[in-house]
Amino acid sequence: MKNVNRLFLIIAIIILVIIGRYFMAQNEVTVIPDVTAVTNEQAIETVRGSYCWHSAGEAECVDTAAPHEIIVAQKTPYVKVQPGEVIEFQYSQNVTSVSIQQWIDDYDYKEIATSTRFNAPLEKGTYIISSMARFSNGDVTDSIAIEVE
Repeated sequence: MKNVNRLFLIIAIIILVIIGRYFMAQNEVTVIPDVTAVTNEQAIETVRGSYCWHSAGEAECVDTAAPHEIIVAQKTPYVKVQPGEVIEFQYSQNVTSVSIQQWIDDYDYKEIATSTRFNAPLEKGTYIISSMARFSNGDVTDSIAIEVE
């Protein structure tokens, strides 16, 4: 009789774990977040880069070309901004952490901020800026092309 109770208890625990996992999967965010880049004056078109995203027991990782290559390939227009103008990447989901990077000489970059908000460079010129954002379900890279007047 003791073994039957133990077996029943083990089966009940297994069923509870399966049901619990099912309800947890229902509450997971399954879509990759949308992003927009904005200034006080305008919205700036973003270009999706590499990402890794997992949800509901599945994962997808996409490795793309470098930001400057994507900008050129998609003929993304450079948006005119003022020197030092505040620009913000806005996400449709809560960000865990973010690194804003200014691309230099094609494959070299420098981090310019660790929040979704940053200032445009002070010197005139064209710039490619990327946001590497982390979320509870993965990470996403998005880029913008700006021209400081």
